[in-house]
Amino acid sequence: MAATAGEVAPWVVATYAYPQRDRAAAVQPLADYLARRGQHPVQVRVLPSPTALVEALRDGQVDVAVPNLHGYLQARRGPGGVATLPVPDVPAAQADRYRAVLVARDEVDSIEALQHRAGRLRLVLVGRDSASGGFVPAQRLHELGLRPASDFASLHYAGSHAAALQALVDGEADVAALAADVYDASRPQEVRELWRSAPIPPGPLLCRESAQVPCAAIAGWLLEAHRQDPAVMAGLRAGWPEFGDASAFTPARPMPLQLPGVD
Repeated sequence: MAATAGEVAPWVVATYAYPQRDRAAAVQPLADYLARRGQHPVQVRVLPSPTALVEALRDGQVDVAVPNLHGYLQARRGPGGVATLPVPDVPAAQADRYRAVLVARDEVDSIEALQHRAGRLRLVLVGRDSASGGFVPAQRLHELGLRPASDFASLHYAGSHAAALQALVDGEADVAALAADVYDASRPQEVRELWRSAPIPPGPLLCRESAQVPCAAIAGWLLEAHRQDPAVMAGLRAGWPEFGDASAFTPARPMPLQLPGVD
């Protein structure tokens, strides 16, 4: 971020917006922690979407990012200059529950019915760059020979997992993709599950590699955050349900998932 002569440019810690989640408050403890450990001013930003977050990171407007999995994979498959930081260490039982589902109104009673009738069905996804409500179920649809934008009667982005499920309940859609835990919390009688994904790993944090941003040091500070400042992870847990009861960071593992386009 640009600074006037004599000023130190603050590190920008940023994430993306989500309905009913105060993401600025969620990352503020992380920003405060990095400011203290680095003895450096820090600012918080919230971008409109995971894709906008990655673009701002690449443009030099963001230094440390808290992305979703889609944003992480976008950043890692593009040109260099972005370092992978540690990821919240989600307890195994909770990590197993973070999955995507394809659900439909009762009249669509199987994957075969979905394939056969897709051209007459209204599809709702959470967002283009959502993981459990976007690219993971879209990948499954592609495997079934179905393109979300062209093989269904319509495609709508609901903006949140709860809204995607509600569109199905209200009869505004026939098929929906969303996070399994949101579906499992209510399981409306008129809705049936067609498919459930394997567990989806959370996206690690990201760092813009530059002479002004000590990514390696930041990675080390994150691995010590559970001892130095538990508020860091408490804030992230409040902002991201997929982090479950994570209390510490762990080094990120290689991600085998591909990132198909949601056409």
